[in-house]
Amino acid sequence: MKQPRIDKATETDTSLGMGELLQDAWFYSREGEPLGPVSLAELRAMAMAGTLNPRRDLVWTPGMAEWRAAGEIADLFEHGVSEAPPLANPYTPPPLESVTSLMRREDSWPGASRRAYLCACLLLPALAYAALIYGPGLLTSPPDPAQFDKITCAAALALCLIGLYYGLQRLANLGMSRWWYLGHGVPILNLWVGYRCFACPAGYAYHKKLDGAGIALAICYWLLLLLILLGLVALGVILTRYGDDAQVTEWLRSLREAVEQGLPAVPGH
Repeated sequence: MKQPRIDKATETDTSLGMGELLQDAWFYSREGEPLGPVSLAELRAMAMAGTLNPRRDLVWTPGMAEWRAAGEIADLFEHGVSEAPPLANPYTPPPLESVTSLMRREDSWPGASRRAYLCACLLLPALAYAALIYGPGLLTSPPDPAQFDKITCAAALALCLIGLYYGLQRLANLGMSRWWYLGHGVPILNLWVGYRCFACPAGYAYHKKLDGAGIALAICYWLLLLLILLGLVALGVILTRYGDDAQVTEWLRSLREAVEQGLPAVPGH
């Protein structure tokens, strides 16, 4: 950058001698354009105000061979450095919560709690099933079959919607993505998702700890699955070895009819 030309008006100023004037005549650049002259005190004021960048802005005064970065001029900035100091990080991360603290604030987690989920997805369907199966027998006159079928379909649809809502809310309560609900339709994965929804406390995705109730529910959950698996294996063995036996065939027929009617199977009847 070329040195600026000293203005004629400055040369003819009678209040200061030429030598004294040039000693306190400073020029600075702003976006490549030379500005000034200003006094050293004014230049320092600009530096303190932050309008003079120590690295991007250049300064020059008569007697200097070339323009120099403002930060290279001694005593111009407070610390006389050529580089701007690093910015302090204004964000201080909050301290991590302990596992105990996370588990204690179960009611503050969003979504449906474990108790609400179990009531909506287990207790309510069981009560509805009992009402639909045994309720008509308690009436003085049997209900109209067509109307009863409509009631059954409406109840089933309502239970499905309630189960969907509480299933999604339960995943949010665990700290999991609601997309995990699709895991109910994937073999093996559905057992894992069901276990978390059934037994794990709120925020389990963060603290990975089971409380006392969670341990008891987890034992019940996996024990029930084990019993179902053993029952299926036993049924397969019975069908393989005794499939041609008349008594076994009759029992299987009554079992199938009971399942189709929604009634408990009673062998021998």
